[in-house]
Amino acid sequence: MGRRPLPRRCVLALAAAACLVCSPAQAQAPQAIQIIGGDAHAQRCVQAALSGDTSDRAVEECTRALRYPHLSSSGAQQITINRGVIRLRRSEFDLALADFDTAVGQNTNNAEAHLNRGTALLQLRRYGEAIAAFTTAMSLGVAEPHKAYFNRGAARESLGDLRGAYEDYSTALEIQPDWGPANAELARFARGRRDHLATVLDSQATP
Repeated sequence: MGRRPLPRRCVLALAAAACLVCSPAQAQAPQAIQIIGGDAHAQRCVQAALSGDTSDRAVEECTRALRYPHLSSSGAQQITINRGVIRLRRSEFDLALADFDTAVGQNTNNAEAHLNRGTALLQLRRYGEAIAAFTTAMSLGVAEPHKAYFNRGAARESLGDLRGAYEDYSTALEIQPDWGPANAELARFARGRRDHLATVLDSQATP
């Protein structure tokens, strides 16, 4: 089946739904990447990612933190993820993906890095790769699997896999009951089925 563009309303919801990309106003606490150590740039990078700061200065703080001479490999990965999150919020999807690719290369078992990488790929409409990244995140035990299922559902829907999308949205709702984004997508599917049935019945009606 042909590829369908991701609806704009869905793109906005996905960025909010993905782990580490939640805005404070949505009452969904971001999964903070805490840096252990005394480097001031690293601490400011963390605070920028937590607060939703998308300024040029926020990106620069993370970049400077990566130059810290005593930075551990795990610290470098955490800062790189934070910078990627900030870039994702700035809609700099290629740059965000580059950061998440680097983070995954530093530790292939970091589930949150794979989840965020999937979100960047989804925004870039690289749906097949996004599905693979979300699936990997789930297999590694991502902290908030309902978000991975929801985002994978959006990627599947964009490729025309409506059954797979419906299953993923449903699973997201099973994991997180009454979660607004999944509820909205399932309601949309239900409306679509009702509209289709009404069209079929109308076409079969005798004059």
